[in-house]
Amino acid sequence: MRLNVIYDLLHHHATSTPDKECAVRGEERLTFFALRDQVDRCAKGLLAAGVQHGDRVATLAPPGLEFWVTYLAATSIGAIWLGINPVYRAREFEYLLQDATPLLVLVCSPIDDRTYDEELQAFDGSVREIVTFGEPRGEAIAAQTFLQRGERISDATLNTARAAVTPDDIAVIVYTSGTTGQPKGAMLSQGTITKSAVANAAWMGDRLRSTVCASPINHVGGLNNVCMNVLAAGGRIIFYHRVDIDALGRIRAAEEPTYLVTSPTGFMMTMSRPGFSAEKLAHTRLIVCGGATTPINILRAWEPVGCPISSVYGQTETCGIITHTALNAPLADVADTIGKPLSGCEVRVAFEDGTPCAAGQTGELQFRGPYVMSGYFNRPEATADAFTPDGFLKTGDLGYQREDGNLVFVGRIKEMFKSGGYNIYPLEIEQAIAEHDDVLLSAVMPVPHALYQEVGHAFVMPKAGHQVTAESIRGFLKGRIANYKVPKEFTIEAALPLLPNGKVDRQSLVRRLAAQN
Repeated sequence: MRLNVIYDLLHHHATSTPDKECAVRGEERLTFFALRDQVDRCAKGLLAAGVQHGDRVATLAPPGLEFWVTYLAATSIGAIWLGINPVYRAREFEYLLQDATPLLVLVCSPIDDRTYDEELQAFDGSVREIVTFGEPRGEAIAAQTFLQRGERISDATLNTARAAVTPDDIAVIVYTSGTTGQPKGAMLSQGTITKSAVANAAWMGDRLRSTVCASPINHVGGLNNVCMNVLAAGGRIIFYHRVDIDALGRIRAAEEPTYLVTSPTGFMMTMSRPGFSAEKLAHTRLIVCGGATTPINILRAWEPVGCPISSVYGQTETCGIITHTALNAPLADVADTIGKPLSGCEVRVAFEDGTPCAAGQTGELQFRGPYVMSGYFNRPEATADAFTPDGFLKTGDLGYQREDGNLVFVGRIKEMFKSGGYNIYPLEIEQAIAEHDDVLLSAVMPVPHALYQEVGHAFVMPKAGHQVTAESIRGFLKGRIANYKVPKEFTIEAALPLLPNGKVDRQSLVRRLAAQN
């Protein structure tokens, strides 16, 4: 069975289980056979529009069938696909279009009365054509017209284009969040995405029978951790156009998905909803939690679901999940570690000078193997800086390896600060704050200090209907972490700013602090 490129996965399931349901959106329900048919039609439309091997194709859409079909179609003919988030504003659209230089953009428009195809036509650049799923404006063409043009492309021409696709070809550009500068486009190859999906499906097993995807299409979490892993397993993806806890709860009750991907933020926000009960998720067969380590008191609240919970680690540059805790791991290991690497991947922990760390010593987490990006699009210097001379990806994350081989995530190198000569890791403090019964989210970052050079400033968001004070949290922490780690300043916020991936927007808070000091 040839599973070397992304289209191989779809073709395999459409051939072996053609009548199996694989994609759902509301009343629309597609089998693998029907999905492949839609992908073939879209791929022919791309070829008719002049898209060739290596050309960039962008999709601006919420998570849904338009995203899934255009992604599978573009990558099947060797085009390089990128997703664009509808929440972006004009300057973000302009940056992505100028950086990735897509030949064609497929757009869902309007969305909530915003006409995206009209917005995109205001920018000069490489875009030859805009295809609209919806009511086209200006010079954009309707998706129906786009698909009708593809009818003149023969099956033989389509098959020839697909036969030319190799595992080393770049399939997707996923832009980093850009919290420390302009976003960089991580290039993920056909083989990298396929091998990652197959490797994750191997350890997750039949727990991937179905999932809900409400994640932004421009994020590696939704694209790979959710959709590609489930595709590799031959499962069913239930799409919803936005993160809405109440709506997603109703969908889960009706569809009973088996696979849940979340984060510590997602855990806590779900728990804060009125009427939360872990027993309502008894249909779930696997929960994976990434983005940061999850406090054990949060994990215990989810134990009644009755399925394995795995702590995972990954980033855009690792094609998503690259480590995971074992399905039978004790809850303490799930809380404290990010497990071990996927099969076939090498990991090491290294000091700044490249010297390997011994077990228990903190250094940078570095990975080498088939799940690592090819580099950054049009950024050779940034690509060179991202790798060690012997080919390990430098993640920029700190951690250490325990004697049992499990990795422990400590935090981002750029987030660590020194206070009175001590190294301070914000994640450790945030985990301690999360144990407070009245706290939902927190973010800790440094501010200048005359005596200690830097001290911690904690932004704290209480749970809905709860109240906290700086004094109560300070007293709570003194019994849990060393005194020098306790933040000297606290700001209590009704809501903290979030990035599209659900993480706290730390740079927004850094800018606020800079303006105050």
